[in-house]
Amino acid sequence: FWQRQSKKAVLSIAVCRRRNGTEKNDWVTYRGMNTEVALQTGSLCAERAALAQAFSNFQSTLDVLCVATIDPQDKKNPLWPCGVCQTWFAKLHSKNPDIEVLAVSDLACDRFSVQVNGVVRFPPAIPTLNLGCLTPLPVPCSHWARAVQCLSDEVPWETEHLVYVDGAWSFLHDGHLSILRAAGRMGTHLLVGIHTDETVRQATGADPHEPYARRLARLSENINVASILADAPWGVSREMIEELGIKTVVTGSVSKLRDIQRYSDPSDTPLEDPYLVARHLDILQVIPSSNPLTEWQVLSPGSDHAEPS
Repeated sequence: FWQRQSKKAVLSIAVCRRRNGTEKNDWVTYRGMNTEVALQTGSLCAERAALAQAFSNFQSTLDVLCVATIDPQDKKNPLWPCGVCQTWFAKLHSKNPDIEVLAVSDLACDRFSVQVNGVVRFPPAIPTLNLGCLTPLPVPCSHWARAVQCLSDEVPWETEHLVYVDGAWSFLHDGHLSILRAAGRMGTHLLVGIHTDETVRQATGADPHEPYARRLARLSENINVASILADAPWGVSREMIEELGIKTVVTGSVSKLRDIQRYSDPSDTPLEDPYLVARHLDILQVIPSSNPLTEWQVLSPGSDHAEPS
């Protein structure tokens, strides 16, 4: 009943020093389970539920030693904190930088990875994420997971069908909105990558038409976007696809290079295809751009879409 959205339970324990304990290894554990409700206030992940149990029993932040999480059905292990939980841990780490976050590889709990204050420690054995048709890769919880900004309670790598689309997204014009709407309908969760100013500069030889912070703010307000991959790479790698569990990569028939208008001839694109890996894996979907508007046209004087100066 309480997992009506994901249809699966997630379990966590928070291990704390026993208050007023005299022995070094005098510990107490608090259990937590994910609780999902269809409200704007959001659902409660297992990690935060376990921590709430601890704090409700008057444990302090300094008492917390570690938080470990597992999928009891052993279908999604190893599990790492979502963006909301990462924010919680970041605030707790400001008072207790030694809190450990554990992800186990399977129900045996004999292999695990440890993260402390956002940095992965070298564990006895590093678990792998197996997506079935793709080759398992080590999951050090990873650069990709830490770069994800969740705009909902669902984390992208736990969703049934994750769709990824990327771009610079300057002005978030009608052409962009058309692609986001179409991509959002192709799966259960839309992860949108946004390139930094430096990434655009290196790929195209020119600065983006809007600064990164403004582009990111506009994208965050779009109703079709479930989560954002900050500092997205120009090219989509196999490692990124596997670690995040991406099932479909989307691009428009008006490419992002053409949108930025680096080249006068759209066929004149000397850069390597940023979606080459996705093509080879047969997970790339090219959506016909129902609106051919580009960033360059938005900037053009007299355009109906021109930004006010």
